Amino acid sequence: MQPNQGGGLLGAVSFKPLIYGYSNARVRAMRRFLLTRRGAEDMLKMNTNAAVAEYLSRTAYRESFANMPLKVTDEERVELAIQRNFAATAQKLLRVAPAITRPTLEAFLGRYDIHNIQTILLARKLGKAPEETERLLIPAGNISRQEIARLIGAKSADEFYAVLRSTAFGAKFFASASIRKIPRAQIKAIFQPGADEEKLELFLSALDFYYYESASSVILSSDKDASAILDILRSEADAKNVMTSMRLRRGGADKKVIMEHMVGGGRMSRSQLEKLAAAKDVHEQVSIASSFFISQTGKAEFGEAEKLYKSDGQLSHFEVVFERSIARRSLHALRRSIMSIGALIGFLFLKEQEVSNITKIVRAKALGIAPEKAAEMLVLV
Repeated sequence: MQPNQGGGLLGAVSFKPLIYGYSNARVRAMRRFLLTRRGAEDMLKMNTNAAVAEYLSRTAYRESFANMPLKVTDEERVELAIQRNFAATAQKLLRVAPAITRPTLEAFLGRYDIHNIQTILLARKLGKAPEETERLLIPAGNISRQEIARLIGAKSADEFYAVLRSTAFGAKFFASASIRKIPRAQIKAIFQPGADEEKLELFLSALDFYYYESASSVILSSDKDASAILDILRSEADAKNVMTSMRLRRGGADKKVIMEHMVGGGRMSRSQLEKLAAAKDVHEQVSIASSFFISQTGKAEFGEAEKLYKSDGQLSHFEVVFERSIARRSLHALRRSIMSIGALIGFLFLKEQEVSNITKIVRAKALGIAPEKAAEMLVLV
């Protein structure tokens, strides 16, 4: 006979404060150290990246500045510190997470494996040095640092393919439906430094498709505690599809090519995606994509982004609006997900955005971009 809830083993296992109490308390404590809007504004006003590094070294990033390489710029020093800090944060969450939630958390961390593989491939195409490539990575996924180093150091397309396939991630990815339509010989050709750009883009899209499909399948939509996280992932997939369709349409791609680059896992139906892909220009796509936004705030920001796009032709205005919308949803998930995995992943989303904001600030200073222009790129909630 099944014990009563609150008594016996089943009651203990299903008692959420017992499962999530410790991990959620740790997340609440960690949230106090997230960068505030005031902190971001203060860094924007600073004249140099040396000042930004000094500021961050007096915050929760302090230990991440230890043992820096000797020959790095102030921009590189900040980026390396925030990269280390984010990786340490992800590992800390894995340590404090209840055992039953770790498969979901590990599936979510797969987004950084995707980021790293895509970054390494693009760096190979551009002929970047290994140390420059490494600075752009986020070592918070499931591919180990040793495996990342081997991918960066691969001397040929065959070697890169062999290393990637030997990882646990690669074994699953190359067995998935997202990559089966690309012949193996063609995949290896993509890994060449001078790879055909269209074929490379198709492979990068296959990586995104794999992530959103696999991560969404791990998070059960019937579980109300995970539904907020599933909603954020779906929103990300929709945003990626909108931005991809905009870039490709502006580049002259036809509907068939655009649809080949769409990822799964979003809320937009295939018919909606096909309308996006068939739209004659970005302005027509904007009217279709506006359904992404639920709140009037989001709709108004998207409308403002279109005005800015008309004035300067920069698609980045739309990307910032999507990022802000997803950040707000992440904050909402963190606030409402009491005693659940939603608090852990919601926090990671916000931490990821913090790292992105600091990166934008130091790169803007390195490029001499005015603080007010850099502020437009930040996502603060």
